[in-house]
Amino acid sequence: MKKMRVLFVIVLAVFFCISIAQAEEGKILKNQDIKEHKIIRLHYIGGITPDVAKVKPGTTVIWMNNSREILELQFEGKQVTLACKSPVHFVIDENGSFISNRIPQGSVASLCFVEKGEFNYIARKVQASGSISQYRDSFKEFKGKVIVE
Repeated sequence: MKKMRVLFVIVLAVFFCISIAQAEEGKILKNQDIKEHKIIRLHYIGGITPDVAKVKPGTTVIWMNNSREILELQFEGKQVTLACKSPVHFVIDENGSFISNRIPQGSVASLCFVEKGEFNYIARKVQASGSISQYRDSFKEFKGKVIVE
């Protein structure tokens, strides 16, 4: 019984330390106010509207998937490593950068930008199996950019 208590205390201590470490990483700033929002539409034909979005720090960018495909967004070059509030359809990868999950047809993905800079991204079609499609018949690969001033 004493071993169980010691083990329980150790598990709690490890969990507490991990929680503090994650909070100190600053990946998601829970207390950061969302100041504005910007909507970007991903189209079946025509690509991304607008393809360049200029925003202020604290702006939530919302991508609306108006295509007929399941899409993913992939940042190129400068990566998004800091965001506020709760991102939708974005997760943090092993490198500490935000990457999108699959964005179903008719759904949205959103990310609140905190860091200044230019963030180039690609919207790509994803096959139902989860792999990026080699077929570009119905949806081409479109490029966009978010500029945080």
